[in-house]
Amino acid sequence: MKIIVVGTGSIGARHLKNLVSLGHEVYAVDIRIDELDEIASLSKGSFRSLDEALKIKPDAAFICTYSNSHIEPALKCAEAGCHLFIEKPLSLNMEGVDELVKTVKKRNLISMVGCNMRFHPAIAYLHDTLDGNASFSKKLWGNLEFGFYLPFDKKDYQNSYKAKRRLGGNLIFDGIHELDYAVWFFGEPEKVLCKKGILSTLEIDTEDHAEMIVQFKSGAVCTIHMDYLQHGYSRRCKVVCEEGTIVWDFVRGDIGRITTSNPQWVWKDMKFDIYYNQMYMDEIRYFIDCVSSGRETFNSIHQSLPALKLALAAEKSCHTNEWEKV
Repeated sequence: MKIIVVGTGSIGARHLKNLVSLGHEVYAVDIRIDELDEIASLSKGSFRSLDEALKIKPDAAFICTYSNSHIEPALKCAEAGCHLFIEKPLSLNMEGVDELVKTVKKRNLISMVGCNMRFHPAIAYLHDTLDGNASFSKKLWGNLEFGFYLPFDKKDYQNSYKAKRRLGGNLIFDGIHELDYAVWFFGEPEKVLCKKGILSTLEIDTEDHAEMIVQFKSGAVCTIHMDYLQHGYSRRCKVVCEEGTIVWDFVRGDIGRITTSNPQWVWKDMKFDIYYNQMYMDEIRYFIDCVSSGRETFNSIHQSLPALKLALAAEKSCHTNEWEKV
């Protein structure tokens, strides 16, 4: 398949390398010469202009630009007939999103917003358990957490997009994985209350923590925490249902479940020492398979909108200090 990767920073370079390893004809697109030079030897070719890249008539486009600049190149690629893989988050606002949805539908294109955590076996196991096990059919409450120490992520963290609002840095959107799988687990969100800010001495102009409470239309309630403060990577969740509770810890690598009919914790080992890049490989294979078979992905642009609207409502709540409808 002929594919262009638009934006060749860290995530764009990862997708490009993975696509090449899977045997696809891949071209890099970036306005930054230094980024193109680093990736040129791996790609079939490179372009400094998206218009020039589209002249080769690619089958699909991977949009991997900064978070605040996904929609414009995605729309241009959709109008050219490219199937779309867009890195999370879809956008930081709703400007141009409706037009993109309409264009994708009109051109009968396959689209997907890349939330790689859906391809972690533990998250998939949690979803399948909550969706298909009678003991977990009525979900009541959830607690989701994500955090890491930003200086451990990159030594020059002050220059990363996570630390710069003008580049699209925003913790709520950077941590949108939790919002995405909260919607995947609990259904359509109804309203949210959120607080965020700076607690530390980190030299960033975004925020270092966010706390939110989400009310879902099903009646379930979920609390979500995210931060750049913890000195060890953390990602975990707990879901309490009418007849059972299930918990997961990314670092410990296990899932525990207990039910009223079996009131003893049952633990499942979910350690995957080499699995990090495998999530990205699996989501690429899934997207390409959907394109080849002409079937909609499970996180198309349209289907990703509840998580985006939840993030936007949470952002608004931080300023109004009130519950905001999603």
